[in-house]
Amino acid sequence: MSRRSWAGLFACLLLSVPVFGVTTKSLNDGLTADQVAGLLRGTGATISNIKITGANVSIGSYEDAGALGIASGVVLSTGDVANAEGANTSESSGADLGGAGSPALDAVVAPFVTHDATTLEFDVVTESPTFAIHYVFASEEYREWVDSEFNDVFGFFVNGSNIALTPGTAKPVTINTINHLRNQGLYRDNEAGSATQFDGYTVPLLAVAVVEPGVTHHIRIAIADTSDGRLDSAVFIAQGGISGSQLAPIIIPTVDAIEVQHGDAGSTVTLPLFYAFESAPPTLSASGIPGATVTFGPMYKGPDGHFFADMHIVLGPDTPPGTYVLTIRSAIGEAESFATMIVVVDCRPPSVLGTGQPQTQIVDRGSTATLRVETLGSTPQTYQWFSGYAGMTRSPIAGANGPELKTGPVQDAAAYWVRVSNPCGTFDSNTALVMPR
Repeated sequence: MSRRSWAGLFACLLLSVPVFGVTTKSLNDGLTADQVAGLLRGTGATISNIKITGANVSIGSYEDAGALGIASGVVLSTGDVANAEGANTSESSGADLGGAGSPALDAVVAPFVTHDATTLEFDVVTESPTFAIHYVFASEEYREWVDSEFNDVFGFFVNGSNIALTPGTAKPVTINTINHLRNQGLYRDNEAGSATQFDGYTVPLLAVAVVEPGVTHHIRIAIADTSDGRLDSAVFIAQGGISGSQLAPIIIPTVDAIEVQHGDAGSTVTLPLFYAFESAPPTLSASGIPGATVTFGPMYKGPDGHFFADMHIVLGPDTPPGTYVLTIRSAIGEAESFATMIVVVDCRPPSVLGTGQPQTQIVDRGSTATLRVETLGSTPQTYQWFSGYAGMTRSPIAGANGPELKTGPVQDAAAYWVRVSNPCGTFDSNTALVMPR
C-alpha cells in the first residue's frame, strides 16, 4: 500500500524455515460464513445475521503457535489472508486486490480514503451490560510508513460507534497511533520474526462497549488499506473473542522492567487499568518473585478519567538476586486477564572493610569486652558469631546474631569472628582476640 517501486523490494530476511507461526484458511478454501460466526462466538453472546463484504481470500480462520498472544480465531485482511503466514521474508508483502474501501473507515482516516476493505457484520445479543472483543492488529506498513498517508485502519463499530480505540485514548487503532514511536508498549516489531509475514503487530487488545443486555445490537468489523491498496494489514480476532459476559480489566504496564534493591522500602509501580468500572473494581494479585510480597492499593481514577492501581513490591530477606518475570493478574469473578513485567532483583554481597572489622582488645581480667562489625552490602543482613579463628564453624555462640558481641567475664585469651550473610552471599570477618591484663 505504498508508492514505492516494486523493483528490488523483495529481500530475504530469514534464511531458515520457521518452526512456528500463523497458518490460515479462507472462504476460498471452503470455510463458510456460519463457521466464521461459530469461531467468534464467546460466552454470553448470541450472534446472528452474518454478512461478509470483500474478497473471499481476505477473510478466514487462523491458528498461531503463540507469538501473537491469541492462539486461534478469525482473520480479516486487506489482501489474501494466506500472506499473513510467517516467516517475515519480505518488506513489501501483499497485493492490491482492487477492492472498494469502507465509508465508515473513510471517516476515521479523513481526508484520506480507503481501499480493499473487508467487512464482517452481524447482530449480537449479550447477557451483560458490557460487550468485548479480543484482537491483534498487524500490518506490512510498519515501520517504514508510520506517520504517512498510508495509515491502514481497523474499526469495530457497535451500533455505528467505533470502539477499536488505542487504550487510554479516544484515537482509533491505526498504523499511526500504535507503532515503534508512540504507544510502544502496545507494539511488537516483527521485521525479522518468524510468526507472521507482517512487519509489526500490536499486543492483544480489547475493545469494550457498554450496551443494553438482552437487546439486539449491530456490529461491523472492518479493515482497509488507506491511500492505496498495496501493502496489506490484518486483524486477528480471538476464537470466542466476542463475549458478552463479565470481563476483567486489562493491565498494560507503562514500563517493561524495573529494578528492586534489597534493603530499601520496596518499589511502587503505577498500573493503568483499561476497561475498568468504578462499580466493579478488580481483584489484583501477582506472583513470580521468590520470597517477595506484592500488594496493591485500591483502584483510583486519574486526572484524565482513566483508572489506575499502585503495585508495591517488597523483597523478602531470602529473595535471591536475579531477573524474574512478575505475572500480574486482574480478576472479577471467573473472568481474568494477565500482564507481565520483568523485575531485576539487585543485591550486593556483604563485606567488611578496614576499621569495620572486629578489633583485638585487652581488658581487665574479669571484665567484659564488646566486639563490633560494620558491614557494607545489601540488606537485610544476618550475623552469626563464633568462638575460634575465622572459618572455624564448630563453635557458634548461641544468641550472638547481631553486629555486636558482648563476651562474658574475660579470664583467658579467646578468639572470635563473625559470619555476615544476605540473600546474595556471605562474608567472614577477621579474627579478633580478647585478652586479659
